[in-house]
Amino acid sequence: MRPLNHSGARILGAGSVVALSLLAAQPPAAYPLGVATAATPLPAVVIRGAWVFDGEQLLAAADVLVEGGRIRRIGHGLSVGPGAEEVDARGDTLLPGLIDSHTHDWGDSAKQALLFGVTTELNMGARPDFVAELKRAEAAGKASDSAHVLSAGNVVTPPKGHGTEYGFPVPTLTSPSEAQGFVDARLAEGSDYIKIILEGGQVCHLEFAELSREELAAAIAAAHKRGRMAIVHISSQGDARIAIAAGADGIAHLFADAPPQPDFIALMRRRHAFAITTLGAIRAALGTPSGAALTEDPRLAPFLTTDAQLHMREAVPFRCTGDVANAFAAARELRAAGVPVLVGTDSPAPGSWNGASVHGELELLVEAGLSPTEALAVATSVPARIFHLNDRGRIAPGGRADLLLVRGDPTREITATRDIIAIWKDGVPVHRSAAIPSQRGSNP
Repeated sequence: MRPLNHSGARILGAGSVVALSLLAAQPPAAYPLGVATAATPLPAVVIRGAWVFDGEQLLAAADVLVEGGRIRRIGHGLSVGPGAEEVDARGDTLLPGLIDSHTHDWGDSAKQALLFGVTTELNMGARPDFVAELKRAEAAGKASDSAHVLSAGNVVTPPKGHGTEYGFPVPTLTSPSEAQGFVDARLAEGSDYIKIILEGGQVCHLEFAELSREELAAAIAAAHKRGRMAIVHISSQGDARIAIAAGADGIAHLFADAPPQPDFIALMRRRHAFAITTLGAIRAALGTPSGAALTEDPRLAPFLTTDAQLHMREAVPFRCTGDVANAFAAARELRAAGVPVLVGTDSPAPGSWNGASVHGELELLVEAGLSPTEALAVATSVPARIFHLNDRGRIAPGGRADLLLVRGDPTREITATRDIIAIWKDGVPVHRSAAIPSQRGSNP
């Protein structure tokens, strides 16, 4: 039997080497991890003989050479220089690092995400000062143990709107004339794109103040004037229609209140819009959480702290009206119409966890009717393309070496993504060890 390296990969030779976005409870405290630290990057690593899912399709077994944080070559029988590490991946599958297109981050959540193969998180609302710290570490090359986080920062919402209920002050939009200045202030804080809230709460028997149609349109136009995407939070098909008609680039969340109407699907396609799924969060808000099942999967459970497992079993503190079959149908019909859908989890909404919940979302997408290959694409190459992250989401020469090696073939059985052998971020192998028990504390 071949020896294992620190990531669990086999070495050939030592020398050749709805949910949170609706009304989430405050996220749990940051927990002592001790479970994800970046190893010293090696000069080069060649991953031998893996099946390669390149972000769009499964390729024949090949070698992939990584050096200097980049994918250098893909081929057969690649020669490497002395001292290069060689990973025997025969029978395994190499994928691009996963992208979660809807998270909220706190404490060590980006480290948690990386433990489960999520190398990029597209945060849809967070404190700008916290995100700035993550970005400084990334820029300084000190974040090899954390997912790369891009963020909307502060969201666009009115006084007493959704996003103002969490006990700390946030800026609010009070008139269309303020929209450009409001958006410019978010960009000055470091927002990578603009997140706008269109939410009255009725679908979930809640009550929030709503942006006016004029404020919505002005905020979208303000983002576009600065060359940034405008993504709108919705929880009903009616609001999704309003958002896209107003010029939104995409919607954060699908909807479960009604079956998707053909004219709405056509509108999404005509406007070249996209939708972020959050099926797990939607199902939890309808009263059927899926996080508990993930905590019972032996491929995931060892890397979840006690508190993570408790949080993933928590129920959403409200109930929404609708049927998850409607959200499943929306995902299926949008994808069939050529409208991009993007994997998003809304983690850490009650019942979810950064990183781990992506694997549940992939399974739900297959249950909704996407093929496993399609589901993998909407967690890799599709969000990379939509968010103009041209250096990731694919396995191709020149791309970032954000990679995930798993046992088996997830293009046949989607849950194979949970059987992780090794993870690399920027070519640096990520050390995974069993989670340590932890106690709840106060939020940072």
